[in-house]
Amino acid sequence: MKFNTFNRNSFNLRQLILWSIFFIGLIFASIITAALMGFAKLEMKTSLIISILLQDCLVFIMPALLTSSIISERPIAFLRLNKTPNLRHIAFVVLFYILSLPAMNYIVSLNEAITLPASLSGLENWMRDTEDAAKQVTDILIANDSIPSLISSILLIGVITGFSEEIFFRGTMQNIFESRPMNLHVSIWFTAIIFSVLHFQFFGFIPRLLLGAIFGYLMVWTGSLWTPIIAHTLNNSTVVISAYLISNNIINNNLDLIGIPPSGEFPKIAFISLILSCLLIKYREYFFIEKKKPE
Repeated sequence: MKFNTFNRNSFNLRQLILWSIFFIGLIFASIITAALMGFAKLEMKTSLIISILLQDCLVFIMPALLTSSIISERPIAFLRLNKTPNLRHIAFVVLFYILSLPAMNYIVSLNEAITLPASLSGLENWMRDTEDAAKQVTDILIANDSIPSLISSILLIGVITGFSEEIFFRGTMQNIFESRPMNLHVSIWFTAIIFSVLHFQFFGFIPRLLLGAIFGYLMVWTGSLWTPIIAHTLNNSTVVISAYLISNNIINNNLDLIGIPPSGEFPKIAFISLILSCLLIKYREYFFIEKKKPE
């Protein structure tokens, strides 16, 4: 009697492996966090830092590394960590971030203003409570009045979180979707949808969906996971730095307000930002097409 051999190329099996390890990591991270908060007398910020580190390591990084090691003979190549971006790639990321910031801020404001029908008021209240709780956690983490605290927040929220989420969503999940006979754009956007849903911040769903898609295209355009990692880190770190500058009265206006017009006015800055961002994407070849070396 013959048994079927282990088919590491099966799409369903790859998904099963990834999500099984994901939920195991989630359970362990939850148990350890609950134990620490129950028995160790730690201040709130310290507890949150430990919780986020556990989540990054056990829920995102571990499933990505284990899954890629199981389903691929070359896990680093599968994750697209074997190719580093060049300066032109990084320049595109920075330029796109600057140009798209006003448009993204305006989209965030539109998403936050969405209201559900009266019949779903209970659901809306729960969603807003969830959003407020997430914002309180973020405020605690980025509240800082010293350079060492600022650096630690950038490392945690910017670098570690940016790396962990990208290696899971783009490095593993999107690559698994791409391994199936599926339209490339579908795999990018489907991954972005899951990325946004798993943040459980429903009034930030649309802008986070767009960010996830941008990260996905950056990986495809450059062939490197490091490019969306840099973009993700830049986005998160800017939030931390902005909060630090405001809390220390170095700047007066939050960067999140750029592009949001007074009530009733046409969003001119956001509209221009959107046009420039689209033009940059259209003419991205200068940044991403490799120049041939003279023979």
